Amino acid sequence: MAYATVEEFTEFLDPDPVPTNAARLLERASTKLDQLLIGAVYKTDDDGLPLDPALAEVFREAVCIQAQYIASLGDETGAMANVSQMSLGNQQIVRAISVVGSGTPRVSPDLVALLRVKGLLPIRPRIWG
Repeated sequence: MAYATVEEFTEFLDPDPVPTNAARLLERASTKLDQLLIGAVYKTDDDGLPLDPALAEVFREAVCIQAQYIASLGDETGAMANVSQMSLGNQQIVRAISVVGSGTPRVSPDLVALLRVKGLLPIRPRIWG
């Protein structure tokens, strides 16, 4: 389940238009957030959403930031993360040997900054509430 609704994402993006795949972007962004927060401990409801309202708000903002980032990249799956060159005429694509140290990051720098400012990165076991 996504940590933000399409309606919340719409409000976040205002006045920019909402992508037609907004629900899927929010799901992908929520999965990315879960990946970053492996090891974090907090109380959840039956749907796995944080019970603490302040934490739920951080998760909503984080997921909206990441969903916007994924949409901006135009590469929802990450398949183009290691492309270093591309031509449309005669379809030439050159892939980098590694995405370590180069390539487009799959996580928004703004998302990482938000989590650091809110004390959620680096992960140290902490129980919310």
